[in-house]
Amino acid sequence: MKKRTSASNVMRVVSILGIICLLALQWVWWRNAYRAVEMDMMSKSEECLRVSIEEALMYQLDSTSKGIKVVNTSIGEKVGKVTKFTSHSARNTTELIYILEEGLNYDHRPVTEQRIDINFCRALDEKLGFIPNHTIQICRDSVQIDSISRSRFNRIAIGSGQDTIYQQLGFQAYTIVNIQSPIKLYLKKGAFILAISIILVLLVGSILILQFISMQRDRKFADFIVDYTRMITHDLRTPVSGIQMIFKMFQKNETSQEGIKDKYLVEGEHLTKKILLNLDNILYMAKSEQRELPVHLMEVNVRDFMENAISIYRERDYNPKEVNIETHYEPETFTCSMDVGLMENVVCNLVENAIKFTGMEANITVTCRREKEVVEFRFRDNGLGMSAEDQKRIFELFERGSANKKNQFPGFGIGLHFVERAVKAHGGKVSVQSEVGKGTEFAIRYTS
Repeated sequence: MKKRTSASNVMRVVSILGIICLLALQWVWWRNAYRAVEMDMMSKSEECLRVSIEEALMYQLDSTSKGIKVVNTSIGEKVGKVTKFTSHSARNTTELIYILEEGLNYDHRPVTEQRIDINFCRALDEKLGFIPNHTIQICRDSVQIDSISRSRFNRIAIGSGQDTIYQQLGFQAYTIVNIQSPIKLYLKKGAFILAISIILVLLVGSILILQFISMQRDRKFADFIVDYTRMITHDLRTPVSGIQMIFKMFQKNETSQEGIKDKYLVEGEHLTKKILLNLDNILYMAKSEQRELPVHLMEVNVRDFMENAISIYRERDYNPKEVNIETHYEPETFTCSMDVGLMENVVCNLVENAIKFTGMEANITVTCRREKEVVEFRFRDNGLGMSAEDQKRIFELFERGSANKKNQFPGFGIGLHFVERAVKAHGGKVSVQSEVGKGTEFAIRYTS
């Protein structure tokens, strides 16, 4: 049992760690996937920005009536419609673009942010399929340009909530684009994949949780089997031993004394009834797990039924305990429909419990009442009583109450569960009122 419990504990820990690791891996995977998509978007955005700058530059050149001539002079000057200015030698297409931008800026006709933005939005829509929120700024401040130039290797900066692209526009100009992280757009576009991922995580997590619950039940069931075997062995062996002892006394003719024979016969009958009651409870529970308890109703005289059911408890000697059972009927004689076998077991279970959970003097009052179509049976004792918490669970299968945690009272914890099932099979309801140290009262009501 210890090895099984240890293995169960290990499995529970592994299951919990598995769920945590699964959720952590899912988060890491989602975060890395989003970061990869975001980097791809920024790379495409950078390409779109470069093309947009070139298109804006060409547009600016086409929209002016002046021409630009690049010469190597020390002084820039305007000659008619031609602007002359000092410039570097163009070694490639990129530097040619820088030279053209410098010429337009020198002539006070710079490329505007609005024109770049128009081209940028069109290029983004074609390349990405959507346009993320962004702002465009052309920086010509020498101090800021110097700072950007020193960190040129970071042309794309990924930040929390905002990404930035730095694109050189000219020799002394940079285009800075701030793009808001489009997480909402990506969530919308990838909603299906994300939903499938979440469902799979929840499914696997649910399986692990159900496995954990199943293991808990298995452990409780294994513990119950051990306790149940011990209890049923004790509760069945004790009356069987008593019956065996009575037979031996009869065999040795030790019952010839007046009254002794009748006393032992009553005791034997009580022990036999106790065995049958326990076996009936177990059999009824086995049947009720598959379906409702079968009920065979018949009209019964309540006084005759109740007096016969409790007679064995009145006749038995409980020495040293004193047991007094009173019965009351309102009216004195009436009938009702019931399954005699089921209701007799109900009465026996409640009286047995009343006797078991009282001190040296057990005073039990049974009240039978009928008002029109409603039949009521009340069983009151002066026993140990129950707490409010115990009263909520007392009808659960195998529940034996907090007063019996140390197993000082024998029993299986199925008697009251059987009582509730039997009363429900009659279409009725059983309730309990109790106070610790002041006794308990069970009330059964159903329509006859």
